[in-house]
Amino acid sequence: MNLFSQNHNKRTRFTRMCIGEAVFALMDKKEYEKIKVSDIVKRAGVSRVTFYHYYETKEDALTDFFHEIVAGYIRECREEQVGRFHDRSSIIHALKYFDRYSVFILKLVDAKLLYIIQDAMNDYMMKRIMPHYKIPVYELYFYGGALLNVFIQWEKNGKREPAEMIADQITSYCSLRSQ
Repeated sequence: MNLFSQNHNKRTRFTRMCIGEAVFALMDKKEYEKIKVSDIVKRAGVSRVTFYHYYETKEDALTDFFHEIVAGYIRECREEQVGRFHDRSSIIHALKYFDRYSVFILKLVDAKLLYIIQDAMNDYMMKRIMPHYKIPVYELYFYGGALLNVFIQWEKNGKREPAEMIADQITSYCSLRSQ
């Protein structure tokens, strides 16, 4: 799946989001491995044919659902004119935006599906950040992976520090690195 290649109408998007939300809700009741497509379609109120029209696997449904979250982040950054991707304001915005979806993100992590988040992060960096800022590819992978890891640990630790403090630490490190 490619985060930026598909445009969907409202009905299609609604159906896909119902499927993704169904998987997410079922993860509260069952271990991820034990969730079947029949459970998903029943919860989502769609047919198996509809599920397989959009997805081959339940991982595809979760990937698509997470990509919608990232697409929302991109729209919000554009609307709010958030600064450069590695500025303090951008880091704060990213931490606070994805905090809204922390339950979902941590469920993916706990289900050993971190790769879904990493792939979306890498896709975002390569397709949205690299062409705009012309930053070396491995620097983008480093930055994206580091920010993702910081976010996950921040959430797991109960967000004891404000997002602003974390952004200060990251920007301080980045400014030392550039000297």
